[in-house]
Amino acid sequence: MAAPKSLAPGAYLPGDLAVELDLAAPIGLGGPKRQARWVQERLCLAGFGLRIDGNFGSATEQQLKNFQQANGLTTTGRYAQPEHDLLTLPFVRALNPVDIVDRKLGALTVAVAHQHIRQHPVEAGGINSGPWVRMYMDGEEGPEWLWCAGFSFFMLYQASYLLKQAAPMKSAVGVDTVVDRAKAAGNFLSEKDAKTTAGKAKIRPGSFFLVRANSSHWSHMGIVSEAGDATFNTCEGNSNDNGSSNGFEALERVRNYAGKDFVVWS
Repeated sequence: MAAPKSLAPGAYLPGDLAVELDLAAPIGLGGPKRQARWVQERLCLAGFGLRIDGNFGSATEQQLKNFQQANGLTTTGRYAQPEHDLLTLPFVRALNPVDIVDRKLGALTVAVAHQHIRQHPVEAGGINSGPWVRMYMDGEEGPEWLWCAGFSFFMLYQASYLLKQAAPMKSAVGVDTVVDRAKAAGNFLSEKDAKTTAGKAKIRPGSFFLVRANSSHWSHMGIVSEAGDATFNTCEGNSNDNGSSNGFEALERVRNYAGKDFVVWS
């Protein structure tokens, strides 16, 4: 198998992620459905839209030729190493090591999140689906796999990996589970306490924010990149311009403190 050439030594590559970033063999018309779907997703994410159905047919071949022509490659209509290296480059850029000099875990978590967001993680091929979602959700995808927690923990784990230290909390895909674990560990900061001077001082870069739907349910979460007096900046996944808890991309936002609780790290 041939990995993208720009994947640097020490890059974060957990679980089965290496399988998607490896090229076992060139693929063309009638190729294996799983690999064909990956090609189609990557083409769509690169702006060469087509139906993502796992069938490498004439439309996929033509869009691949269009991509090849646009990027100065030989227009073979086959997906080989040159096409693979270009179309997987956003993922490689997101996974490559971040400078850790003079950065503690929280600041590094934010730096990693910014690196990912610069590559515009976005869904492809359906609700909560596509290679970015699978990356953050340990291979899972589909309507039920809301990925805001997966995004947040992926950034925390990538930063922990680079620092060669254990992550401060076990990852979870449900925000309510995150709340339960934070309360058990003494890392939960309520909205009421967050509004005090002492509480606000605990909300450092890399803390998690939690959107409270009601007294017993939290619907969304993300990473605090900077906390101010009235608002805080975030990096968050599965969101959109109106801050939905089931959006379609990862982005930076500004939020207020109303209806928010936090997970803070000592």
